[in-house]
Amino acid sequence: MKKIVKTAAYLISALAFIGCAKTVPSGPNEAEQRYFNAWMEVNHPGVSPTGLGIYILEEEVGTGAVVKEGGYMYADYIITDLEGNISSYTYKETAKQLGKFDTTAFYGPKVLTTIESTIQAGLADAVIGMREGGRKKVIIPSWLMTFSKYDSKEDYLKNTSTGTNTIYDITVRAYTDSIQLYEIGQIEKYIKDNPQIFDNRMVNDTTGFYYQPLSKSVSTEEFEKDTTIYINYTGRLLSGQVFDTTNEKIAKDSGIYSSTRTYEPTSINWGEKYDDITMGSSKSSVIPGFALTLWHMHPGEKGIGVFYSPLGYSYNGSGATIPGYAPLIFEIEIVPEPED
Repeated sequence: MKKIVKTAAYLISALAFIGCAKTVPSGPNEAEQRYFNAWMEVNHPGVSPTGLGIYILEEEVGTGAVVKEGGYMYADYIITDLEGNISSYTYKETAKQLGKFDTTAFYGPKVLTTIESTIQAGLADAVIGMREGGRKKVIIPSWLMTFSKYDSKEDYLKNTSTGTNTIYDITVRAYTDSIQLYEIGQIEKYIKDNPQIFDNRMVNDTTGFYYQPLSKSVSTEEFEKDTTIYINYTGRLLSGQVFDTTNEKIAKDSGIYSSTRTYEPTSINWGEKYDDITMGSSKSSVIPGFALTLWHMHPGEKGIGVFYSPLGYSYNGSGATIPGYAPLIFEIEIVPEPED
């Protein structure tokens, strides 16, 4: 309590000092700028801003590829407000410290784009020019937490569409100019690292898609349109983390078991083309990579499909389980129709 009162007193004094001693441009962010400057005076006196107006508190220089404008970087980060409240993070350890660890969630580097209008101006100022392996802890004032791009610091201060004052502690793990080629490289490395699964029967007839039969089919006949078949499946990330399965034991072993779900083979409704395939009595659509995997299969066959994110959940990902730009693996087995 004493610390809070003392900090508040410092802020009041600093605000008064800045109000008398410094000229702050008038505009929509005037009050916010006065508060931010006072907070910096109290908490980080002597730290100078960059030309755009962010503040670098800590920096570790990397040695890998340089982050450029218009690309994609895999980054770990912790994001807080000025009071130290954590709003977002990529680390499992942070989730455990906060008491929010979820066995079904993905933890690890996420893809951030440096394409104009997809990254906040202040964050772009922080990360463009960093190298892989580098780390920065930066404070970004609210008027720079905008996706709009302006010509000068003064123009940002006049902007009415702003965010909140934000502190980023960010580490660049990898950078690429082409996310799709990078994902394909990840998949091909996965295939190379698992020769016990992938052999010369592997099929790669679609960009970003790979199919490997794991057993012989009981028939070489093709399924006909409107046929209903039944399958068991398990979906994984390239790391091996399971995000979905019809197998109860796998669900329990992977920490994703739900007592509200029934673990049993699910029905598949065959289509005239692979993208006509649907799942279940509700005939729900399926992602293209899942449908393509099925399209390569025959009665009684077991196989594995690996595909890049344009055939999966693209840049959006799926909830907290599947991050954006994630290649996926589906192991599928066609099984007999369950008995009632």
